[in-house]
Amino acid sequence: MEEIERFTKKIKSDIDQCYEGKVILLSFLDETQKAIVNKCLFGHNNYINCYFYGGFTNSERVRCLLTPYESNNNKLFKINIYKIIYNKKYYELNHRSILGALMGLGIKRECIGDIISTPEKDAFFACTEEISKYIESELNYVGNAPVKIDLYSDKIEHEIKYEETMHFLSSMRLDVVVAAIIGLSRSNTLELISSKLVFVNGLETENSSQIIKENDEISVRHKGKYKIIEVGSQTKSGRIKVTIGKRI
Repeated sequence: MEEIERFTKKIKSDIDQCYEGKVILLSFLDETQKAIVNKCLFGHNNYINCYFYGGFTNSERVRCLLTPYESNNNKLFKINIYKIIYNKKYYELNHRSILGALMGLGIKRECIGDIISTPEKDAFFACTEEISKYIESELNYVGNAPVKIDLYSDKIEHEIKYEETMHFLSSMRLDVVVAAIIGLSRSNTLELISSKLVFVNGLETENSSQIIKENDEISVRHKGKYKIIEVGSQTKSGRIKVTIGKRI
């Protein structure tokens, strides 16, 4: 909670600086931090432009540009994309091993964006331009695999996939939706929410009666991420037909 409060205070200070004509570039943000930025900007949108970019299509971790000026130049985000070159015959890299290797160099998580592995075993990662040279010189191994990295400029599609299930819910209250998607009793679900383990669109919530809408995203810590794909019509018994996707 203290970390969230510090981050919120920083964003409010950054917004004040934008009113003085300054351009602010933030490091990579996670889902919660991005939601906090959007929340802090409420009421300032007519004066301050906010842009998010992570280097990949559908990036989850993104840098944020706060500016009093309009812009469509992605180079301002100062992001480099690297492809990891390694012997695919003998080694296999994954998100955990790549992140561990990068952070093992003493690099802060906020300097690293998305890490992507393809079905063809190609591996890519995004990082801030400021630490690129250091990574180029120091990243020689991922786990036991000898590696080298090449700066990559082609567009990379990062497809977010969901496993969809259909539910018939008595209402669209948060506690009802969460109980359905993770298969818990109502009382256990309420305990999860009150323990601050449930997030809606990146923001922590303790409001079990919050109404969930189509396209809302729900994260349950240690249980996964979900998206409300479609809210359909009511059945004759008054239940709501809802399609929910679990991130895979």
